[in-house]
Amino acid sequence: MTPEEHDPILWLNDEPEQPEQAEDTLPELPETNRRARAKKKPSKVAGWKIAVSAIMTVLGVAVICVAVLLQSAAGLLDAPTYVNQDDDPVDPSVIEKDEVPDYTPEDLSTLEVRGNNEYVTNYLLVGCDARRSGRGLADTNIILSINDATKTIKMVSIMRDTWVTLPDSGYQTKINAAYSYGGFEGLLGTVESTFCLDIDQAIRVDFTAFQSAIDALGGVDIFVDARAARCIPKVDPGDPDIWAVKSGERDDWYTLIREPIGTTEGVYHLEGFQALGFARLRKIYPDSDYTRTQNQRRLLATLIETAKANPSKIFGALGAVLQKVTLYRITKGDILDYVYNVSDYMDYTIESDFTLQYRNSTSSGGASILLLTDHENQVKQLHEYLYATQREEPKTEE
Repeated sequence: MTPEEHDPILWLNDEPEQPEQAEDTLPELPETNRRARAKKKPSKVAGWKIAVSAIMTVLGVAVICVAVLLQSAAGLLDAPTYVNQDDDPVDPSVIEKDEVPDYTPEDLSTLEVRGNNEYVTNYLLVGCDARRSGRGLADTNIILSINDATKTIKMVSIMRDTWVTLPDSGYQTKINAAYSYGGFEGLLGTVESTFCLDIDQAIRVDFTAFQSAIDALGGVDIFVDARAARCIPKVDPGDPDIWAVKSGERDDWYTLIREPIGTTEGVYHLEGFQALGFARLRKIYPDSDYTRTQNQRRLLATLIETAKANPSKIFGALGAVLQKVTLYRITKGDILDYVYNVSDYMDYTIESDFTLQYRNSTSSGGASILLLTDHENQVKQLHEYLYATQREEPKTEE
C-alpha cells in the first residue's frame, strides 16, 4: 500500500446542496414583542422531560455496567475447580519413614491456635507441578493473610524442606511431601500443628496459572539480579524444563540453550513464561530456597500491584488464573464477594517482610532438611505479625 492510499479522501464536491431560503412572509414583530419572546422562560414540561431523560440515561448506563459485571463474575465463578473434601486418602503405610537423630520437636500445646476472625482471613497458597502424576509435591507453600484492620495483604513462605510431623501418622517428613501423602487435609493439618494456625481454605496453583495471569496483564516489570537474568530465556523454548543444562559449577549452575534476557542486574519486563522461569530458579543461588521464595513473594506482590494499576485488566487476569486453580473449601460466594469489593482492596498494602528462621540439618535417610529454630517463639511472632490491629509505620533513621 502506497503512502497516498493512507490519505483521507476529501469529499469536497459531494456536499449536499442547501435548499434555497423561502422568503419571510410573516409581518415584522414589534420591538417589544421581540424582547418578550427572547426572555420567555423554558417550558416546565420541557424541563421535566429533560430531567427524566437524563435520569433514564444514567440508569441505563448503570444497568449496562451491572450487567457486564454480573456476566464477568458469572464467568469467573465457573472457571475454578472446587473441592470440599479429599476423596483419595493416602495409606500411612506408603509414607517413607525418616527421622533426625537427637531431634525432638518443641511442645506447642500451650499456644493458642489462631484462625479466621472478624478482620483476618488466612489462606494457604499451594504451588504444585501439575504435570506430575498424582498430587505431586507442594514445593511452594505461602500463608496468604488478608487483614482488614491494617488494610494489608501479608505473605509468609514456608520452606519446602521444613521438617514437620504429620499429625495423623506421627511420621516426620518435609512439608512439601505432606500434600502428596495427605492431600489438602494432610497439608493444612500439618501447617496447623506446626504453626498453631487453623487454615481451612487453600488455593492450589499449577505452574501455568501465574504465567497466564501475567500475560493477561501485559507482563510485569521486576528487578532481576544478574545471575537470574542469565538463566531466563529471551524467546520461549516451549518447555520450561529444557531452558538450560547443568554445567557443574555452582556459580554458573545452568547454561542456557537459548539467548538470555540479559547478563546484568536491573528491572526487566517479563512475559508470562519468563516470570514462571524466574519463580522456579533455586539451584543457582547459594542459599537455594531462601532467595527463590523471596522472588516468589516479590513476583506475587508485583503481580497484584500491576493489576491494581490496570483495573480494566483485572477481570481478564482473574479469569486466566481461576481457570487453572483448585479451590479447597472456597465457595462461589467467596469469589463473588471479592469481585464486588475489589475496589476496596486497591488501597491494601502488600507485605512480605516476615521470614521464618531455620538451621540446616540432615535426616537419617540422607535428606537435606531445615529445622525451625526457637520454634515456639517464632510461632508467637508469626501470630503477632498476622493478627496486628495497627499497621506499623516504617522506621526512619534520626
